[in-house]
Amino acid sequence: MSVTDRVPSSRSATARQDQIKSQISGLVAEYFSLVPPLPADRCPLSVPLYGADEVDGALDSLLTQNVTMGAKVDEFEKAFADHVGSRHAVMVNSGSSANLLALAVLSSPGVTGALVPGDEVIVPAVTWSTTLAPIVQHGCVPVLVDIDPQTLNLRPDDLEAALSPRTRAVMPVHLLGNPVDMAPLVQFARRHDLWVVEDTCESLGSSVAGRTAGTFGHFGTYSFYFSHHITTIEGGMLVTDDDDLADLARSVRAHGWTRDMSNRAEMEAYNPTIDPRFLFVHLGYNLRPTEISAAFGLVQLKRLDQFNAARRVNAARLARAFSESPGLRCVTEQAGGRSTWFGFAIIADDADTRTRLSAHLEAAGIATRPIVAGNLASQPAFRDAPHRTVGTLPHATAIGRNGLFVGNHPNLTPEHLDHIVSTIRRFDQT
Repeated sequence: MSVTDRVPSSRSATARQDQIKSQISGLVAEYFSLVPPLPADRCPLSVPLYGADEVDGALDSLLTQNVTMGAKVDEFEKAFADHVGSRHAVMVNSGSSANLLALAVLSSPGVTGALVPGDEVIVPAVTWSTTLAPIVQHGCVPVLVDIDPQTLNLRPDDLEAALSPRTRAVMPVHLLGNPVDMAPLVQFARRHDLWVVEDTCESLGSSVAGRTAGTFGHFGTYSFYFSHHITTIEGGMLVTDDDDLADLARSVRAHGWTRDMSNRAEMEAYNPTIDPRFLFVHLGYNLRPTEISAAFGLVQLKRLDQFNAARRVNAARLARAFSESPGLRCVTEQAGGRSTWFGFAIIADDADTRTRLSAHLEAAGIATRPIVAGNLASQPAFRDAPHRTVGTLPHATAIGRNGLFVGNHPNLTPEHLDHIVSTIRRFDQT
């Protein structure tokens, strides 16, 4: 027998690989079928929302060794854009990176009306740190406006007071699943020729007047972090209807090279002496996602509507319970909006009540968190950075001191909700 006779043919090797993969997939499915349910008296902020199908998709990428940004990322981007109703979607490695990419693109010299150092960006005082950070990192000045204490969102009526000759953009944040009233905000932005970047990282699937949050502005950003509406473990997305902004975003996402640009051939023709495989035309980052993340996303996106329907059912039950609790109130759904209730926010009458409530819930196995970062103007990272506030931001300060939220995820059972409600009622009696 020759050596070649002992080497399996390509066809037989592929068949064996397929057989092994099928066996692994079966074991993965069996493993997840054996995961015990979460005890009713344990309510973490979030739980894993993925299972065998997502892991199977990731395994396919790992076993085929196609793991860096490629075909699955492209497929997920197209599916996501179609789902939210946007022309383009550009996947990145986190929601924070999506915000960074949006500001980087709008600060690029080739963009008409690009942001320049010293320009002001209106933003709510209550949001996550990486909403503000890219503004400062690109030399611009965040202008913090107060929030509506009922919805936790910025109020479009406050935008005129924030306006100055240096105002160049507005960055509304759809907080904890609750969408901002976008129609008056968009009208304000058009009237004053401002960029609009919607931070929708906590509100995937929320809508205003039947339109998906994140699709009203020049850019919308989303997060697929472990605890968010869908997860790719880490990941994010930038959406836009503008062809040129999308093209620039794809370049800046990946080093500033030309590989993913629609006018790649034109760019290469302008630079004939440079190898087109390493042709850099913009100042960029490496914000690329992986095929493994996209494999998760392709499965998770199909479950998003189901996940969000469960979140709304949970929130309705909790809202009824909190409406009967003296000294506590919950957030109101934005008029004309459909919230996806990323978390369930509770506002106490004062800081002492909030502290006692948090301790009471935690002792009962119910995880709590502050309402995002509270008033960001008081956070050390931004307190000493260039910024401007509109008034004293009393509602943002009160939310930071008196507010918290508990988890609201699709795997909460009626028994979990009963436990949360009964724990709240015991607190009412203390």
